[in-house]
Amino acid sequence: MGYYTALVLDASGHPVISYLDNTNYDLKLAHCNDASCTSATLTTVNSAGNVGWYTSLVLDASGHPVISYLDFTNDDLKPAHCNDANCASATFTTVDSAGSVGYYTSLTLDASGHPVISYYDASNADLKLAHCNDANCTSATLTTVDSAGDVGYYTALALDASGQSDRLSLSRLIRPMLQPETELSPQLN
Repeated sequence: MGYYTALVLDASGHPVISYLDNTNYDLKLAHCNDASCTSATLTTVNSAGNVGWYTSLVLDASGHPVISYLDFTNDDLKPAHCNDANCASATFTTVDSAGSVGYYTSLTLDASGHPVISYYDASNADLKLAHCNDANCTSATLTTVDSAGDVGYYTALALDASGQSDRLSLSRLIRPMLQPETELSPQLN
């Protein structure tokens, strides 16, 4: 039932987990009530079609989940910014809808709390990056980071130690069967 999971700990050390409910094809969130997760508040975040593939999860400064995922029905990259810690409601946007995009997401927040998402563009076999212009990602700057061969599977994303949003490190990017593991540090404008 819980596919494509992502996990973070809240300020109390309680797990927060995003996942695809593979029975109903919904994006769901589990917010554990204790560190061992003996009980949890379960929320269906999005049930509009086949959604919730390849989740990545962070908590904003208020402890509200921000989730990136693939909307498989539309082949779009989407984030959900929850309006509370248990995600009883959320703001949804479509960040990239050009072709079949949004696979293998990795999400972090920049110093301003804006989502930054790396992902695979299956239509072009490229590694892409979306840098949102606000916390709810109502608009974003999209960048093709690497297009040499079939690249961008299983991305991992971290901003640099200086906290500047225009410097990005994609570490341990896996290029299946084509090239060894690579580190990229592009300068984004």
